Amino acid sequence: MRNIIKIVGGLILAFAILAGGLLVLVAAYQYTTDELAAIELPDHWQDSPKISADQEYSLLSWSIGYGSRNSASDNFLEGGKGVRAKNRQTVSNNLEGIYAQIADHDPDLIFLQAIDHDSRRSYYFEQDRILGEALGFGVYSPNHKAYVPRPWPLMGRTDAGLASFSELNVNSAVRKQLRHNYSWPERMYEIKNCLQILHLPVEDQQAELVLINLDLKSYSEENENSSQQLEQLYEIIRSERDQGNYVIAGGNFAHSLLPFSELSFKSGNQYWEPALLDVSAIPEGFELLYGDPDIPGSRLNHMPYDPDSDEMIHFLTDAFIVSDNVEVLSCETFALDFEYSDHNPLLLKFSLD
Repeated sequence: MRNIIKIVGGLILAFAILAGGLLVLVAAYQYTTDELAAIELPDHWQDSPKISADQEYSLLSWSIGYGSRNSASDNFLEGGKGVRAKNRQTVSNNLEGIYAQIADHDPDLIFLQAIDHDSRRSYYFEQDRILGEALGFGVYSPNHKAYVPRPWPLMGRTDAGLASFSELNVNSAVRKQLRHNYSWPERMYEIKNCLQILHLPVEDQQAELVLINLDLKSYSEENENSSQQLEQLYEIIRSERDQGNYVIAGGNFAHSLLPFSELSFKSGNQYWEPALLDVSAIPEGFELLYGDPDIPGSRLNHMPYDPDSDEMIHFLTDAFIVSDNVEVLSCETFALDFEYSDHNPLLLKFSLD
């Protein structure tokens, strides 16, 4: 009997030590930053040409799935089992395909979301640097810098966020922390949604083009976060427009842009689904833009992609919000069958009115 007690006690002690060590690791890696943090600009970016009011430009937005999600992947957060990419070659192939697609459209401006920097789940590729060397001047802002203590095997160290690239002159860039009300211990490792805000000078004008890269997706059950964060976004774009600036905000809004009943594909499911975006809350003087609503912007990662399966779940969540002094020429979603990411890229063509 005494031996049994010793064994049970030893197991309890070992578990307590393991749990305590994991908690210390999670606490050590948690990301904290100022509400508004300036981003250091690359050398010589300000030597690039200024945007002009009499030319056409293009902006491509794409949530690239950490370079780890593609048509063959699933993920434990959305009803699947996957935790990380199948292998390093998968990540390498995805990044090559992502770059090839971007290069094919040759946009002047690029918003990337869900891009990893030295994360375990994507085999420690510094994706912002790798793509940056190919795409040109850009900046990176983390929104999920943590040690994630789930599932098993653990997701582990994660550094992910937003990256923006521009062939045009950029005056300044900042990371704006959005509000969240996570409870402990979730607040130590959950996504800290943010905005990446770039100011571009306009040739022969006092006004600037304000670009806002965003990714509002979170798996937390704290639903209040998304509504609060949208309110913050709307406050910022309204303020910039009131100052006479041109404004384009784009990325993954993590809200369905249309009711599920109006979509041609299945969206409702038991794993994760976006709330409906309240279009009436968008400030006056701004327009919500997305591509063909029959082309899904993203898919659920509960199973590998099979276009012929009735079990596939698709969403329409990627969009731009554009001020009324920006002339919209087109907005197009490219259907790639999720070959390189769990999202499809969205391309906006515009000029300044």
